[in-house]
Amino acid sequence: MPDPLDALRLPVVPVEPRPEFAAALLRRIEGGEEAPAGQPATVRYFVTDLDDAVAFYRDLLGFEEELRPSSAFAMLYRGDLRLLLSVPGQAGGGDALPDGSVPAPGGWNRMVLRTGDLDAMVAELRSKGARLRTGIITGVTVRQVLLHDPAGNLVELFEPAPGYHERAPHTAS
Repeated sequence: MPDPLDALRLPVVPVEPRPEFAAALLRRIEGGEEAPAGQPATVRYFVTDLDDAVAFYRDLLGFEEELRPSSAFAMLYRGDLRLLLSVPGQAGGGDALPDGSVPAPGGWNRMVLRTGDLDAMVAELRSKGARLRTGIITGVTVRQVLLHDPAGNLVELFEPAPGYHERAPHTAS
């Protein structure tokens, strides 16, 4: 006789994070390593198709896929920026709020990524079929372009121009 609880059990999904990530996580779990101060910035985007979104950020914008434990969630990195991608309405992908509204992709909020050669980057993106929202816009201290990821989220790419200023990195005292 089958166990009636089998219908309620979730499938076991194997997760294979990068070895460095797994080793650091194990050290933290065992109490041998604290989370580093000054954590990198994290952005969460809601997407409609996780495979398309991961391919976009990995193949077109140079992110590294760190972890994809389910079909509803992925963690990627580009330098110190951590990007969390979630599919709304699926387990682990953003639950409904008490008023019943659910997260959705799109809108005007966006991540901003610096590039050294915006013209070359735009040419490469166009050749790979990326959806550009604007052409290159020249401002006072940056040149920029807006593009959409596969779910409609905006990404801004910018190239510093003369006069661009960025705060020096903070050092712990």
